[in-house]
Amino acid sequence: MKRPEGRSATELAERPIAADLRAEFGSTELPRHLALFYRSKEAQLAATTAFLVEGLQSGHRCVYLLDVNAAADVESRLRRVGIDVEERVDAGDLAIRDAKTVYLDSGFDPNRMIATLEAEANASVEDGYDGLWIAGENSWCFHTERSFDHILDFEADFDAVCPDLPVTALCQYDLDRFNETSAAKALRTHERIVYRNQLCKNPFYVPPEDYRSAENPELNAQLMLEQAYSLTNADHDINQREQRLGIVNRVLRHNVRNDLNVVKGTLELVAETGSLSAENEERLAVAIENAESVIEIAEKARYIQRTTGNTAVEPRRLRPPIETAIEEAAAEHPAADVRFSGVNDVTVLADENLNVALYEAVVNGIVHQDTDSPTVLVSASTPSEDTARIEVRNRGTIPNVERYTLERGTETALEHSSGLGLWLIKWIVENAHGSIEFPDADTDEVRLRIELYRVPS
Repeated sequence: MKRPEGRSATELAERPIAADLRAEFGSTELPRHLALFYRSKEAQLAATTAFLVEGLQSGHRCVYLLDVNAAADVESRLRRVGIDVEERVDAGDLAIRDAKTVYLDSGFDPNRMIATLEAEANASVEDGYDGLWIAGENSWCFHTERSFDHILDFEADFDAVCPDLPVTALCQYDLDRFNETSAAKALRTHERIVYRNQLCKNPFYVPPEDYRSAENPELNAQLMLEQAYSLTNADHDINQREQRLGIVNRVLRHNVRNDLNVVKGTLELVAETGSLSAENEERLAVAIENAESVIEIAEKARYIQRTTGNTAVEPRRLRPPIETAIEEAAAEHPAADVRFSGVNDVTVLADENLNVALYEAVVNGIVHQDTDSPTVLVSASTPSEDTARIEVRNRGTIPNVERYTLERGTETALEHSSGLGLWLIKWIVENAHGSIEFPDADTDEVRLRIELYRVPS
């Protein structure tokens, strides 16, 4: 593959990582206090870039506090992903400052530091932002004579205050500079962490009131043992459920499918005899149609288990999977009129099976129209600088139960969808942190809307 002019291999390699992590920042309800643990400058800047870009694009003022890196390093990474650094700085959206100046100019004073962050967060809201996002290199603490335990007390105090503030903070810990003990202590004061380009729940997080009240919080082995025990039991339950589901899936995909193929073949042989009355031929046709429907569901279940959950999510051009989906749907339903309109040159963060999801959406629009010549309209647009939208429109209606179960993400015995097609669309789209919905439309039209994260081309 030819490398785009002016871009290094490192830059190209980190873009899917940054885009995927940024999507996680945007699609997850973040706590106010996060920590990044890293071993390389590349990993650090990829993660902090994703954090800052999501903060800027979601309407927050962003501040980066430097210690080891130079401002030019951060600015360069932001430019690579399409941020106009000069314009953002001039507008007051972005500031890059020296951490030592912010934290240590008047000596290490935790109360003053928290008051400063509180004032800046509130000022950001007064200036029209949704709040303040701040990413700080915590190596500033090596420039103070205070012990790391005192720094961690500040982290716990900030952790106690920040849920009430319009602020989201990303503290950065270099694992080659902070020793094992210090990193373990830092883990206790951050509810979510970023590690190996993944936003993770932190099982070793200790709420501020517990951290401060514990006699030796850094040596609370009992707490760690209990958490390890709980996680082991949870893993055991998950493995047991997956084993049971695997058996059920095998029976559905293999045994039921094979047996129904035999039933279908037998029914078709009976239909070919020509010895049935018109009424019985009609009944037989209904039986064959239903057998085919269940076989199709079994095939789809096999495809879901084989493809979703373990597939690659990376930047992809949007037009090719749309074209593939339309071509395959039109070939299978030659009487249908499937039309496309909209933008062409858009790159999105997408599951490698996006064409399958779009095929299901188009076919779903075709088969649910009560006409011999169904029409489906597919459009692609960019409603914002970080969003790409695909809409599939067709005449007809969608039952409320289908809409509600997909929006909730669960089914009940009384409320469930009629098949697996819409679930397949939902899982493929959401695997890339996208969304699927049925926006309100005219009573005789169905609109299926898919939104995905855009990636700068």
